[in-house]
Order: sequence, then C-alpha cells, then structure tokens
Amino acid sequence: MRETSPVYFDKDWNCWNIYTYDYALQALRNPSVFSSSPPIQGSADSLSSSMILMDPPKHTVFRSLVNRFFTARAVQELEPRIESLAETLLRRVEGESAFDFVGSLAVPLPVTVIAGLLGVPAEDMSLFKQWTDSIVGVDGGGGDGGSGEGYRSSQQGLVEYFGRIIEQRRAQPRNDLVSQLLTSEVEGRSLTAKELLGFCTLLLIAGNETTTNLLSSTVKALSDNPEACGKLLSNLNDALPLAIEEALRYYSPVQVLPHRFAKTDMVLGGQTIRAGEQVAVWIGSANRDERKFPNAGKFVVDRRPNEHIAFGSGPHMCLGATLARLEAKVALRVFLKRFRWFRVKEAHMLSGPLIYGFRKLVVEVEPRRVDSS
Repeated sequence: MRETSPVYFDKDWNCWNIYTYDYALQALRNPSVFSSSPPIQGSADSLSSSMILMDPPKHTVFRSLVNRFFTARAVQELEPRIESLAETLLRRVEGESAFDFVGSLAVPLPVTVIAGLLGVPAEDMSLFKQWTDSIVGVDGGGGDGGSGEGYRSSQQGLVEYFGRIIEQRRAQPRNDLVSQLLTSEVEGRSLTAKELLGFCTLLLIAGNETTTNLLSSTVKALSDNPEACGKLLSNLNDALPLAIEEALRYYSPVQVLPHRFAKTDMVLGGQTIRAGEQVAVWIGSANRDERKFPNAGKFVVDRRPNEHIAFGSGPHMCLGATLARLEAKVALRVFLKRFRWFRVKEAHMLSGPLIYGFRKLVVEVEPRRVDSS
C-alpha cells in the first residue's frame, strides 16, 4: 500500500488511511489541518472528555496538568522501584525452565507502576488489564473495540471504579495523580467529573498497554534474531536503548491512530480529502517505510538514526514515552542478566487492528550460574 496507495479510502471503515512516513508526520504534526477532535460530539464514554480527543490550545492546558509526573527527572526517580519490581516478578518463576513472559513480567510490571502513580491498588491488576484490553479492542478483554457489550461493560467498570477512587481522594488526598487532578484548574474552574474520569481512563490505558507490548515484542524480536541478540548481550548497557528503539519501530505497539479529522478540504498523496472526513494514521506501516528506514523489514538491533514515530509526533506525542522507555530498559536488563539463554517456544498474538503484541509468550530459559566459591 505504501507504494501504490499511500493515502487510501477504506469504504468499510468510511475512513482515509495514511501509510507512509512523510504523510503520517504531516497528519500528526499539524492539528490545524488534522484535528483530533471529532466534528460530531456525542460519545458518552470516559475517553470522550480526555485530552486525546482535544486540539491545542485546550489540549496543551490539559496536558500541562499532569506533565510534572512524567518529566525525565520524575521518571528517573522511579528506576529503583521498577528494578526491584522486575527482580521480584522474575523470582517468582525461579527454577522454571519455561514461563509466560507476558503474564509473569510484561503485564504486571507496567500495570503496577501506573497504579502506583494513580494511587490505586495494584491488587486490582487483573481488572485493569481486562478493562483496558477490551477498550483498545484486543482479545484479552472482549475485543469488540468500542462496538459491543464488552467495550460498554469495561467503560462502565472503569467509571464506577475511578468514581470511588475520586471520592476517596476528595476526603483523603495523597501524593498521587488523582489527588493532583482534583486540585487542578482549567480556565479558572475545577475539572468536571467527566474530565477527571477521562484523565484516569487514558492514563491507565496508556500506562500499561504500550509497555506490555513493547516488552513482549522486544523479547520476540531478539529470539527471532539470535545474531542481533548476541550483539546486544556483548554490550548490554550501552546497546539496550538502541535495541528498544528498534523494537518500537519494527513492532510498533500502537499500529494505528484512527482519530484524526480533516479541518479543511485538502489534497494528500493525490487524493482529495474533504473537511470533516476521518483519517487514520498507520504508525506500524510508516515505521516500515523503506524510503525512511533502509532495510525496513529487518530488525537491526543497533539501527542509527532511528526516527520512528511509535510514540506519535507533534502535540500528541505520547506523554508517557519516557516512562515506557525506562520500564523497558530496566525490565529487559534484569531479564537478560538473569538468563544466559532464552528462546520463545510459543507465541500467541493479540487480535485487533489497533495494537500489536502478544497475549501469551512462552519463553524457555537457562539461568546464569552463580559462582558460589
């Protein structure tokens, strides 16, 4: 599609689709032309009032309310906690010759971290995962992607859950994101209940889905490319950040951003897009664009430069990108130092077009020997 139809109208989706890197950047970086705000407002779900569906300057104001929790400095302070958590999770599979990497590490680590930032109990992890999987439309939690009962049920579950958390924080504030949002103001007023719920829902989804799939996809890519894995292990601390960036490009966790809307008539890629029409930006395709990335179909563990757009670009660049990178670096470092050898034995992919990842990834492992002398 990148070669023959870089901009293509899908009649089934009733939506324009962008597949190439340069056109994707145009759509992501120009909110005055490609709006994130639907022309018809009518959805009643908790994401309808989130900043993901706002344009600047309103988006800028809302994003600033939580920026301080995701600065490089604030995120870096989480590293000891993330490392300790990774060690604890992997100790639970100690002595096993094979285990599910997704269920043992890739899911519980980021869910526990974002739960801590939000100030909600990590013990509710299974609920969070079920709800967020259903909302993004993967098979772990309903998979109807907003069109059926599973989605509606998950939305209702999140609304009721965070409604209780919000009331608890009103009575007893803590040093967490929910308490911060309760004291925040936009345009001289407090956030509405719907806006608060939008923030909580978005942060919970973004805080676990991307990192979970980044972790599992990196392990899968390394297992499939033993030469690249060997190169990484020979210089782990320096090479790991590059490997993570390549995994983000090669197996982009978010494959498509479906909510852009043309604000004016335009011609893109030889196609006329009318004002108000929906535009989907295929991140996964753009990150495999041969005109931008030499050998785009190959996993190049030390690729430089690597200007992928796995976290988006422009004003809606992923707020938690720094956190996701840190979680991946720390968790993978702990995993790779713990085992001298690993191989993916079983891989069961998620279904659904929005997200790329695995619902189950069984890895065979051989622990490193500890010198007891």
